[in-house]
Amino acid sequence: MDWNKTKTIFIGVFLVLNIFLAVMFFNKYSASPYEVIKKTSIEQKLQQDGVQYEAMPDDTGEHSTIVTKPRTFTEKDLLFLTKQKGAIQNDDTEIVSVLEKPYETDGAARSKLNSFVKNNVLHGGEYAYWKRNREANTVIYYQKIEGKKLFENGSGMLTVQLNDEEEITGYSQTMLSNINGNLDEQTILPALEAIDSLYKNGLIQLDSEISNAELGYYTVVQWDEEPEAQIGQINESEIKQVLSPTWYFQLKKGDQTEEVYVNAFNGSINSPQKES
Repeated sequence: MDWNKTKTIFIGVFLVLNIFLAVMFFNKYSASPYEVIKKTSIEQKLQQDGVQYEAMPDDTGEHSTIVTKPRTFTEKDLLFLTKQKGAIQNDDTEIVSVLEKPYETDGAARSKLNSFVKNNVLHGGEYAYWKRNREANTVIYYQKIEGKKLFENGSGMLTVQLNDEEEITGYSQTMLSNINGNLDEQTILPALEAIDSLYKNGLIQLDSEISNAELGYYTVVQWDEEPEAQIGQINESEIKQVLSPTWYFQLKKGDQTEEVYVNAFNGSINSPQKES
């Protein structure tokens, strides 16, 4: 064996390996400060502008768009309901129910409302509290998909009706089904980068407050499976929706509060829809 030749080969191999490891280390090192600087710059902007904000959710990683459509209810679904009279309406996509006896809520306490929804509404455990509308005397819940809440979606909403004594007297329910996930998986923007998009769109005011940050799903596209259908003849159950991961924030300035939605893929701002 030619030892000198063998030694030269080993030295060459180790040299190439060292160069490879050095390049990998350099790439990792050069990328990390960039992310730290980027994150710090957003936090610095908030501090400099006197913007108060809570600890942000740590949702990261890859998420996908979801294609879904309204669920059609059947008379069989109504068999689940007790001590209430339910009816199916709106192209079989909505349950409207009236309780036989008002349900006590201890002044619309959220725990009591949640207990009612979980135990008295079809698939009630799949809905999450959203807000109370004192003018309409209702409480809004939205359906959860993959553990994340829908935002501003009338096809996956539960509207609980209260009386003047803040007792539950009935509700209306819609639900999405036939869910196709794992489509177009992409890495989502962290919450702070979504806030940076709000800065770029001029939505963050001096001395304001950012609160209630939450990652959920917002409808970006919806279409009818029968494109030739005339207005007024569209079957609600045939309307499909594409839902995209979306960041929700409340922006408070004085006594004014604005709700904003930021697409978690590209940082675009979604305009709130009217609840229906």
